[in-house]
Amino acid sequence: MRRGDSPVAEPPREWFARPTEEVARDLVGCVLIVDAGTASAVVARIVETEAYLGLSDPASHAYRGPTPRSEVMFGPAAHLYVYFTYGVHYCVNVVTEPDGIAGAVLLRAAAVEEGVTAVSARRGEAVAVAALLRGPGNLCRGLGITRDDDGIDVLDPGSRVHIEQRAGTPPIAVGTRVGIRHAADRLLRFSWLGDPAVSRPVPSEPGERLQRGARERTKRRGRTEPAP
Repeated sequence: MRRGDSPVAEPPREWFARPTEEVARDLVGCVLIVDAGTASAVVARIVETEAYLGLSDPASHAYRGPTPRSEVMFGPAAHLYVYFTYGVHYCVNVVTEPDGIAGAVLLRAAAVEEGVTAVSARRGEAVAVAALLRGPGNLCRGLGITRDDDGIDVLDPGSRVHIEQRAGTPPIAVGTRVGIRHAADRLLRFSWLGDPAVSRPVPSEPGERLQRGARERTKRRGRTEPAP
């Protein structure tokens, strides 16, 4: 896809309405298209995500049920959930699961493929290209995403943000989520193994190996619930 083109090969809403962990993994390698057809158009490939599992996840904003801030997470899939954190920056999530079931995927990092000039103007000319959208706050800053984008439908042709399906399956690393206090041991962070745009700390193990290790540790502890 080239700057100014209409979004193509978008996943259907049913693709987003799957279990959050599956969508988080499958979003790695997908493409963000922002402000297509304008002078500020950006095309960026998603390289890192985190899954937040709603009512079953103490780290999720939806854990205690709907609030004015989190109610979008309980609505239809493929909408954006944008929040302001630490009084410093915005974070953007893609809503998952069937309507009425809360879930969302945090977009942690992306690699700019087109529109470097537009992103650099927001982030600063001295920032390396690989670091422009590295980290959830920088991703929102570089793409100009704010609370004004909260609730928009990425499948609506009139939306400024769209997601295009990936062409292939990249190598995936799986690790624990970053900067949380609750459920910090769950393996719900997915990243493109070896991509320089992935945020710190960089996972270094292929996902399947980490997941097998988590299952073995869970079995040794005698816990009956499956590893995430």
